[in-house]
Amino acid sequence: MKIFRNRSGASAIEFAMIAPIIVLLMMGVIEFGLILFTYASAQNTTRNVVRMLATNQISTTEAQSDCLNGLPTWVNGSASVSIVESAPSDPSSNMITVEISFPAEKATPTNVLSWAYGSLTIHAESIMHQEAAT
Repeated sequence: MKIFRNRSGASAIEFAMIAPIIVLLMMGVIEFGLILFTYASAQNTTRNVVRMLATNQISTTEAQSDCLNGLPTWVNGSASVSIVESAPSDPSSNMITVEISFPAEKATPTNVLSWAYGSLTIHAESIMHQEAAT
């Protein structure tokens, strides 16, 4: 007498146990990619804005809005922009610093793993020497 086992039921149960872990892992990869994209966008924006400030193409008030416009839409409203000039009256020694910071939970639209990075704040900063006005 032979006993046959039905493996289809066992594999469905095993998959049901593993599926949430696989989905959470995939969402974590996607979320980390979005956070990295947002950080790269913020870093690129600070670099472009400080370059335009250093070459006297825009004013400080325009730089604030340019910084916010360079970020992904899901970050808007939660980012803070800081523009500091060491010697605004002396272009030959003026160092311009542009910094954007925002909470990591706003760096991604998904927020699946926000419990993992909690109160982490992301900072992007660029510093450049101002050119003399011609």
